[in-house]
This record gives sequence, C-alpha cells and structure tokens, in this order.
Amino acid sequence: MTCPRSALLLGFAFLSAVAPARSATLNPEAYRSPIALALSADSSRLLVANQGSGSVALVDLKSGTVVAEVATGDRPAGVALSADGRTGVVSHWYGSDVAILAVSTDALKVTGRVEVGPEPRGVALSADGKTAYVAIGASNEVARVDLATKALTGRLTVGREPRGLAISPDGTRLVTGDARSESMTVISLGAWKVECSLPLVGCANLRQVAFGPDGKEAYVANMQNRGMATTESNIDLGWVLGQRLSRVRVDGKTPVEVISLDPKGKAVGDVHGVAISRDGKHIAVSAGGTHEVLLLRADGTRLPWRDKVGRDLISPELLNNDGRYRRVMVGGRPTELAFSPDGLTVYAANYLDDSIQAIDFASARLVKTIDLGGPKTLSLTRRGEALFHDANRSSNSWYSCNTCHSDGHTNGLDFDTMNDGWHDYSTAHLLSRKKVPTLRRVAQTGPWTWHGWQTSLDEATIESFTKSMQGKRPSAAESKAVVAFLATLDFPRNPNRDQDGGLSTAAKRGEQVFRSSKAACVSCHSGPEFTDGKVHEVGLEDSRDVYRGFNPPSLRGVYDKDPYLHDGRAKTLRDALNGPHNPEDLGGSALSLTEMDDLIAYLKSL
Repeated sequence: MTCPRSALLLGFAFLSAVAPARSATLNPEAYRSPIALALSADSSRLLVANQGSGSVALVDLKSGTVVAEVATGDRPAGVALSADGRTGVVSHWYGSDVAILAVSTDALKVTGRVEVGPEPRGVALSADGKTAYVAIGASNEVARVDLATKALTGRLTVGREPRGLAISPDGTRLVTGDARSESMTVISLGAWKVECSLPLVGCANLRQVAFGPDGKEAYVANMQNRGMATTESNIDLGWVLGQRLSRVRVDGKTPVEVISLDPKGKAVGDVHGVAISRDGKHIAVSAGGTHEVLLLRADGTRLPWRDKVGRDLISPELLNNDGRYRRVMVGGRPTELAFSPDGLTVYAANYLDDSIQAIDFASARLVKTIDLGGPKTLSLTRRGEALFHDANRSSNSWYSCNTCHSDGHTNGLDFDTMNDGWHDYSTAHLLSRKKVPTLRRVAQTGPWTWHGWQTSLDEATIESFTKSMQGKRPSAAESKAVVAFLATLDFPRNPNRDQDGGLSTAAKRGEQVFRSSKAACVSCHSGPEFTDGKVHEVGLEDSRDVYRGFNPPSLRGVYDKDPYLHDGRAKTLRDALNGPHNPEDLGGSALSLTEMDDLIAYLKSL
C-alpha cells in the first residue's frame, strides 16, 4: 500500500455549490452517442447518458423502447440510478455540474443541479439514494453531493484525472480509476478519507471500474504502455501497447494482477467498460476500437491471472475454445457495460451505433439492439469520428487514434511514433519518444508534429494511419472526414477563470509578465492560439534530430496538458519554467517568485 499520490491543485474556484439555472433543449436530430448506463435493481429499466445529444434516456428493456428522454446539459459523461429507481444523477463533462433527475415509469424530469467542478465524469450513488459521488477529472478529486439539499458536502484529492467510480457491495468503500496517474484510489465513505492509492504501473486509459462480489477486489480494463517504437513487428508482438484486464485488492496488500487480452494477429482495441456478475463467475469487457464485447468465464478452470505487466500476448490457454474467453462482435463503439442481476445478460451502451445492446452470456450472441434515436445517415464529421475510433485501421487492430488521443485530447503518455526522423534501438529508453499532444483546436494550430515539419493536416492524418499505426492508407474521402472531425474538437470551459470568464487579479498581473521581454514567452507563443506557427531552437534538441527545432504548442488549455515539453520531462508548469524551459535560457531574465506565481496563474487561465 502506498500513500496517495499528490495531485496538481490548480485553484479551481467553484465557490457556489448550486449551479445557476439553465435550460436545455432536446435535439431529436442529434446523434445520441451513449457513453454510460445504469441498470435498475429489477433489471427492467436502463438510464442512459447520451453524450452527443446532451440528454438522458429511460429505456424499457422488455419492450425495447425509449420511454422518456430529457435534455440535461453539455456532454453527459456518467449516470447513476438509485436502488428504488426513482432518482437519477448525470454528470456533464463540459458543463461542470450534475443534474438530479426524478424518474418514474415513463418520465424523466430535471429537479436540480449542483456545480461540482471541472470535467466531471463517473457518478455513483449510495445504496439509500441520498448521496452522489462524482469523479472530477480536471481537478483530480471526488466530490460528495447531498441530493436532498442539493449541496456539495465534501471533496477528496485522488489520482490524476479520475474517470470511473464504483462503490463496494457493502457500501463502505469507493474506488476510482485514475486515468493519467496509472493508479486507483480507495476511499473510506464512512470516515470520508482516502485509504490508499493503488499503483498500476504502466496501466493507462482507465475507464469504467467494478468491484468483485466480496468487495475485496476492484477490476478495471486498461491499456498497457510497453514503450517500443511503432514498427509493424513491435506492434504485433505487443511491445508498443496492449489491452489488459486488471484487478487489485483494495487493501493494497498484493500487487496488481492482469490478464492480457490480445491474440497475435487479431488484437483487442481500446478497452473501456468492465462489468462483473453478482456471483463473480462472469466478466465482460468492452473494446470500442475493435467493436466488440469480450466475455470471460471465471467459474470452473481458473483464469490465468499474472502479476504486474503479465504476458505481451494473451495466454494460449484462453484460446482453447473452452468458453473462458469469447469475443462478441457488436459493431460501433461499445463503452460502459452492466450485467443483469442473474448474470446471464450483458447490456452495452454503443456510442457510435446510437443504441443499447443486449448480449446473451451463455451463447455469446448479440440478442437485442435498442435504437436510441438520431439520424440514420452519417455526416462527414460522424464518418471521421468513426475512423478516429477504429482500431481496425491499425496493424492487426492493436490501437486507434483515440487510444493515445483520448477523447481527442491526450492520455499524457509518450511514444516513439517514428515521425521525427530517427530511432535509437540500441537502448531500452528510445530517446525519440514524444508526448502525445492534444488534438483540441488542432485544425487552427498548424504546422503539425513536435518539430513542425508537417504543413498539411490531411497529410498528417495519412502519416498517422500509415506510420504510427502501420495501417492502410486512408482514401482522400476518409482523410477529409477525419480532418472534419478534428475540426470539431475544442476545449471545455476553463475552470481557472471567473464565472463571467474574466481573469483573476494574479492572472492579470501574470499577463503583463507573459507579454514582457523578461519572460520572453511571446517570442514563440503569440497570436490568438498562443503559437506563432514557426519552428524555434529552444535548447531541448537532440544531436540526432533530423528536424531541428520545435514547433511551439498552443498554450490554450495548458493547465490540462501535463506533463510538459516534447518528452514530458516536466511534470508541472512550474517544473518547466524553473528548469529546461526557463526564461533565462530563452532570451529573457530570471523571474521573482511572485512573477513566476502570477505567470503560472495567467497560463492556467488560457
């Protein structure tokens, strides 16, 4: 067991617990893009968070119809339903709030909102339905909300970018999956304190989490970063990255155990959801990149759990067709999962199919698809979004664009994608690895790549598909569609600004520092996107670089782009500005402590 990892405290100033009143209008022509679901205790209803349409749907499973739908807010991300089926809670990733829902047989109504913090994701409800717990991704916290009073009653700092949440069967513990700190955090709900942080070294892209039936173990599906360059051989051996099912004892007394999920020649892409049957005998994992749900049978012959990293490829014994590992193709992009109480049916939210799907565990067949609505003709941007999430476009289906550029942003890792001209295979540390940059507003921030040698976004997408992913070349129409999708990516509301969008007093002083010759920032980071589109030598070059200098990344949203610099060597902005990217080495002069504090406050506000 380790002490909880420290997190960046970015000064998120959500002073009022109750969000201002706002209206939301349901657009029937919007793609629904379901991202999360919650199953009623009697398995008759599903509450579904539709990210694309900003709505929540109530689905009757017997009739296979949507019986109610209500607009709730900006990009729903997580949803929970009380045990009595009368209260729902949905978080809004870009709205910074949760909406409280009154649920009846055939109706949904928003009864209140609570501002919880920047980029809320997963939601969980206490057994009595009185308290909601929310993962706050950008501030690295779990927030506690009293639903009766609509009041924020507590916050706890957890790992970097918490996503999924789960409450133990006995209601005493909550576990988070911390997507960008390779960890899970265990919280005692009674004492309201962090019990421990559970390191999952190399495990990234954590999404939905689940408890086993005895509450002693937590499960998560995740990517394993293996660290090698993206050659076709390395990819197919599982040496670049792989998909895993991980489990860990929540008391922290044993290391993480994993099951590798990738067969050679037909890998699994972008695992997301995980669900465990109540008796613990059935496990389901969704893989959005390869459009499937994996079914693992944990009864009878033991599953081949291994310590820490596990095997590069799936254990051969799982390929013996004995029913312990089966792949069910469902199409689209399955995300969150839920088991029926009897453990015989798995329900999946399918983001790109705009549907809820039911899978029979015994026969490993898709038995029902429930249409959630939305247009039936794919727009140009929707086709691009599908390509962006399609791991089948990589060599033997190992990963998609979304694997590294999670949700069009970054997963905070670094890779050698072979686009900078040199590769050192004589060392395990492959010095040409580069941090995954965000794709938010990428259409406005050319040229592209860290060295700025790519002047066409269309060509950059082709380079990614053919070299970084070692897949087939996209057609001109496909490249156009991907670029159209990339052009839709933007930043959420900046939490470091006042409620009216203004700067704090410190940030206003920091802006003066930023624009001064002393800081030397504007010599590279200028213009509306805070990048000048040129290439500069800034002292971070390697003698083996084919392309000299670096293209300064945009500073928009820089508060959430950690780690920093091209190789991620600086964990915080302060580390970067006090170390390898300090003003003195860039033509400026030393800043006082106050000037540095003010400058960082301004940078975080961009």
